[in-house]
Amino acid sequence: MASDERTRTPRTDRPDLSLTSTVMAHPLRSSEAERVLADLALPGAEVVFDPRPEAPRDSLRTAAAALSRATPDKSTHHLLLQDDTLLTKDFSTSVLECCRLHPDAALSFFVEWGSRTAVLARMAAFSGISAVPVINPYMPSLALAMPSAPTATLARRMSSGSDAGEADDQAILRLLREEGVRTLVMVPNLVEHGDLPSLTGNTGQGVRRSVCFAAEGDARFDASVLDLPRLLPFYAWNTGNAVVIDTADDVPSSHRPTEDVLESWGLDAKVSLRALESTAGHSALADSVDPDLLRGVWSTAVALGTVQEHTDPGSVGTLRERIGVPVVRRALYTHVPGALRAFVDAPSLEPLEEELVALTLTALELGAGLRLPESEL
Repeated sequence: MASDERTRTPRTDRPDLSLTSTVMAHPLRSSEAERVLADLALPGAEVVFDPRPEAPRDSLRTAAAALSRATPDKSTHHLLLQDDTLLTKDFSTSVLECCRLHPDAALSFFVEWGSRTAVLARMAAFSGISAVPVINPYMPSLALAMPSAPTATLARRMSSGSDAGEADDQAILRLLREEGVRTLVMVPNLVEHGDLPSLTGNTGQGVRRSVCFAAEGDARFDASVLDLPRLLPFYAWNTGNAVVIDTADDVPSSHRPTEDVLESWGLDAKVSLRALESTAGHSALADSVDPDLLRGVWSTAVALGTVQEHTDPGSVGTLRERIGVPVVRRALYTHVPGALRAFVDAPSLEPLEEELVALTLTALELGAGLRLPESEL
């Protein structure tokens, strides 16, 4: 279920770490950037503005300028923040602790609630694991810490012009992989995404909140990292398709409809639908979400319960007694609004948190009773 580096890298052998930081911003959001800088309260941190604000918006250009402030001769790690972040309490201390646990990795402290990597983050939250590999086609870069040496290399390569037209988060992931730097997301997340309008054309993607934000600064981490499961149940937020992805053969033609997969695992579609209606059929949630959308996120959670129970036996059965643990509760709650963020007004679902948690948990428990065929293992 998880790889754990604690036995290979004893805490006492880790060198002292130091952190520099930049907040990347457009001049139109200077006040927001200054707020982030003040909340960060890290000596020497600075705001770096788009060097060509009069030109068409280009996040890559601004990210390259911000990352160029990395100083390998003066600090071990560099932290990049965007101007629409909300930081948890004791943020800088927690960032340094995570860098100590994974000194050679690029660490993201946010992943949006409807992404593929968010599915892994939920699994990690359910199993008490502190980090997951990045499986998005981009590096979540709302808040990103990297070793200073590869950061400086990335900045030079991003400034060369060869990546023109590429989004900054896609370029960062590609370059990190070319440099052989491991990419992880920490669980729980240490930042939340603010509700500011997008300056780079992402307004059609809906609200992009954290999968599991540690709002009260109660995050605790160790060196455990989730092993990438072979099967990934995913509700595609942009198309509304519920599919099961084979992570070893991740091409669209191999994505299978989730309800078909569940039937092959022994769950009759009528039984699943009756369970959904019993859970949410006469609730405010059913009045707020289109039945077909609700059926898709339900089947996704059922399949996730099967995969979760296969990878970490017994973990689903303990969720009800751990429902008060903030990271567990948040991971349960964000499943539905994250998946449906482009189809519903996600903030309007906030009053329905109890129903959303109950729906996801019941679906997970239904899926945990299924068994994967030998061919799926």
